[in-house]
Amino acid sequence: MKNRTRQVLASVTVTSLLSILIGGFAVWGSYNTEISIVDNHMETVITDIYSNPSDAITSALLSLDQNSFDFTLAFKTQEGALTILKESQSAIIGSNSHMIQREIGIESGEKLIIAASLTDIDRSLKKNLLGLLIFIIFANAIASYISILISRAGALSLERSQREKMQEFLGDAAHELRTPLTVVKGYTELLEGKQLDSKNQDLAFSRLKSEIKRMESLIGDLLILAELGEQNIVDTEVFDLSALLHENVIDFQTLSPNRKVKIDIEGEIYLNGSEKYMRRFIQNALTNIRIHTNDNVPVTVTLHGGKHAYLIIEDGGPGLPADSYGEKIQGLKRFDRSRSRETGGSGLGMSIMSAVIEWHQGDLTLSKSTLGGLAIEVTLSTNV
Repeated sequence: MKNRTRQVLASVTVTSLLSILIGGFAVWGSYNTEISIVDNHMETVITDIYSNPSDAITSALLSLDQNSFDFTLAFKTQEGALTILKESQSAIIGSNSHMIQREIGIESGEKLIIAASLTDIDRSLKKNLLGLLIFIIFANAIASYISILISRAGALSLERSQREKMQEFLGDAAHELRTPLTVVKGYTELLEGKQLDSKNQDLAFSRLKSEIKRMESLIGDLLILAELGEQNIVDTEVFDLSALLHENVIDFQTLSPNRKVKIDIEGEIYLNGSEKYMRRFIQNALTNIRIHTNDNVPVTVTLHGGKHAYLIIEDGGPGLPADSYGEKIQGLKRFDRSRSRETGGSGLGMSIMSAVIEWHQGDLTLSKSTLGGLAIEVTLSTNV
């Protein structure tokens, strides 16, 4: 078997396993969460029934109406005769539809039956599984494409360098995903063990959703970093950096109307590169300022042209740790891990920004701003 074929097969295998592991875990966790929510809603109705056993039917109907639960409620006599008291269009007792059904004994041996349809949840599961399948196919296509590109590189030194980068990236990615996966696993085990009361269950579900959202953000950023690592995967274009920067600064001022923003943007500075990537760079820089500094912190945005474009985005916030200025951003670098936990992001914004400038063959420097905070200084070639 040729080296190229082995590389493609290995990449497809690893990509498939990682995608199935991470995506399958997220899909299954989401499905179980939705089922548990339905169970909790049923428990709410049952609790209301037991709180007034002398008038169980009225209590059940009131609970369904007040909580807007789309459940079917039926009354069953000792002889087995069934009377529908409230019927959901999606949960029809006796039909073949997938549903959860609970029986509650009341006085004189009679029973109340509560039924909830799982059709929407099943539909959501199928949709998520289809999305996962499409993602796996797409990821495998990218992995195969990257493997072929690497195999065609020719030079042994370049091939070795690419392999080392891939190993480092996979190691960093696995490390970054380990924490949210551990949190999701822990809360799932607590919920499966029914060790939490109703209040703490709601908190656990909220935490699960938060971690799943964080994983989605993290995976998205990891994919961007992987894409940026391949120099030729995106076609270049000539675009107006001045207009792009001005547009994003206006958006920033709209979201932070109380900030004092000084703008010094020279017009008609064009770059040959990726407008999509540069937009992401600018948005990351301004979003970091908006999220991690106070509303009264001043901001200065400067862009001057010539043989090179010189871009500086600086603020008067707390800045970075003293030993981080002038440091080259390598791998999945984070300067403050608490930031991602507080804001729900992946914490890889700086790594993406550095990768964008490296993709454009520019220089990125982090320095202490004259305003007191962080100054992001970028130099890019304007040869178009």
